[in-house]
Amino acid sequence: MIAASLRSPLSPLAVLVLAAATFCPAHAGPLQNILGQSKAYAALPAKAYQPDFSIRPVDEPDYAKTHRWILDGQQKIGLLSLGGHELELFRFAPPPDGKVVEYRMPAVHHWATLQGPRITLNAPLWLPVATSQFVLVREKGPALEFRYEETLESGIRGGNHFLLRWDERLGYMVEGKSDYALPQPQEFEFNNMLAGGLSESRDDHKRWQKTLWPGPDGRILFQYHNPTHCYPRGMARPGFVGFVTEENINPFFEILEAAPEPTLATCSQWYDQHIIAKPPQEKEADGFYHVRASFRFLSVPGSVARELDEKAVPGMEMRADTGALGFLQGKVNDFESGIPSDRVYNGCMWHVAACTECAHSGKNSLKIAGGGAGKVNSAFPGYGGTAVYGETAKRYRCSAWVKTAGLQDGGAFIQVDDVFWNWNDVRASRKSEKLTGNHDWTRLEVEFQPCPGDPFLVIRLCAEGTGDAWFDDLELVEVAGAAAAAAP
Repeated sequence: MIAASLRSPLSPLAVLVLAAATFCPAHAGPLQNILGQSKAYAALPAKAYQPDFSIRPVDEPDYAKTHRWILDGQQKIGLLSLGGHELELFRFAPPPDGKVVEYRMPAVHHWATLQGPRITLNAPLWLPVATSQFVLVREKGPALEFRYEETLESGIRGGNHFLLRWDERLGYMVEGKSDYALPQPQEFEFNNMLAGGLSESRDDHKRWQKTLWPGPDGRILFQYHNPTHCYPRGMARPGFVGFVTEENINPFFEILEAAPEPTLATCSQWYDQHIIAKPPQEKEADGFYHVRASFRFLSVPGSVARELDEKAVPGMEMRADTGALGFLQGKVNDFESGIPSDRVYNGCMWHVAACTECAHSGKNSLKIAGGGAGKVNSAFPGYGGTAVYGETAKRYRCSAWVKTAGLQDGGAFIQVDDVFWNWNDVRASRKSEKLTGNHDWTRLEVEFQPCPGDPFLVIRLCAEGTGDAWFDDLELVEVAGAAAAAAP
């Protein structure tokens, strides 16, 4: 469990690793080498500045035990989530006018409600933890130093060591070191980078359009944020990965040294970057296989990010139609064409293919066969791509045109679920009317207001009983002019 006090005594493992992880000026990494050739970077003014860092408990009772504000003077600049094992930075420089910008905890602190970019304090969250401890080494002053150590149930042990400091051109910067001991050789994810607004189904909320990384031949490669682009890929060793472009924050994770060689993988939903070490090959004197890395977490200004973006070339094949069906919020989804991979696509993918038997418009629809008496078969767009967002303060209408043939012991209907942490964590569920028997194209709809906390929405096209149903021209839209009731 997390130590109750931020001043917990160090375990023997922590003492050993902290002694070996003393921070010193790092040699130029692959990103820094590229920046050294950048006209935009050379034009950045060098700003001498001494931060006054400190850590303060979060005021909100629900988060007081698990979250800590990171401050520079009176300005909140980031968040330590000890429950979620995350380091989040809201900004990478003080406000230019000297005024304090306020940040508050969201109703639900989730990957989707991050206010800035974040990296993880620990190994992947899906690996069961036996023991863990957060240790503050330097808790105030011009630099913050802290460490997260853990032992996993699989016998893996080790941790990450971080130093938050000021860089005269890039602003706040986090330097990190990882050292994990593995009983068996295996791929090991030693960090992960994500940013709020990166996985966003609403075009006007979407932040950053591309991911950049270095290719084996030294060129900068890019991928659009698109569910058809998510798979493991190689990276120059050492390397970096970053999101572009915004004016003030463009987060990058730069690997200075790593053994074994690192690779990247992009999550098909969040577009977060899994930083993964390949399996180590040799057992060391302590009887373990080790994964070690040093890295930097930083932001490049908009002018520099745009220059990097202009140099980048596609890192994968681009197609105008991949054949994979997608779902876009606020638009009519007629299933006539597949997701284009040659652009940003702020939507998710279906796990079913288009049906050409009949259609309300065009040539295609989605066909759902009933599962038998008392059983519901459904399709939903959640195979990859962004989660669909619903705001508590708004009302929505989900509608589709539906046709049925011989559908008995149930019916065809639309269902919209509110979920928080995964597709099975349903907090609320609504259903349209059911269409049974034999019906030509009929419009079904369900109108609703999401439950508190701004959850995700899962749209399910359902066929209950025996028979078939076809769905076409599906829409999820805000109800214009509707006054949402106050959340309970």
